[in-house]
Amino acid sequence: MNKFGILRKINKELKYVPIKEYVGTEIPIDISKNGTIIGNEIIEIVEEYLKLKVKSIKNNNIEGTIAKYGMIDINLEIEDSPFTNDSKGIQILKENGWVDEENDEEFKEEGLGFLEDMISEIEEGKSYLKIYASSIDQKEKWFKGKSYLLKQMLKGEKPKPRPEDKNQIFKIGDMCFTNYSGIWLWKHFYM
Repeated sequence: MNKFGILRKINKELKYVPIKEYVGTEIPIDISKNGTIIGNEIIEIVEEYLKLKVKSIKNNNIEGTIAKYGMIDINLEIEDSPFTNDSKGIQILKENGWVDEENDEEFKEEGLGFLEDMISEIEEGKSYLKIYASSIDQKEKWFKGKSYLLKQMLKGEKPKPRPEDKNQIFKIGDMCFTNYSGIWLWKHFYM
């Protein structure tokens, strides 16, 4: 597919619907539990409050992002998606930091591989609910006070928080429905 075909397809088929009414919501999480249990607790919350059926929670490193960054960045594949947006795909990419409005280097023929990968995922027909939340005890405090969690992981150990760090409050900073799981790669880049 040539450059214009790729861009036309993305513009037509990429979907993104921000969910603003839950931004700021706080979720208590016991970070001493393993990532699967934490993920299942999040699924229960989503299914109860948003009335969505979650199909899959694959490819989420919940324990790792909590230990390293004090945040949760989770993709939940959902049954049905309430896509109602009228935004065009290229505008969605701009809004999420994929396209630099002052520089069109992203659209040179040789650099379109990532867009072809995006199209491949979009063509799978999956819908996602994405949630980005950070501990309210994050940033400087997290990196200074909880770096021991990352050190444990780097040694191949399961992170074991101290009793005073076990229960954390995570505040939702962003939430959306999309048909591309990597939509926030440049919006919430923290790796």
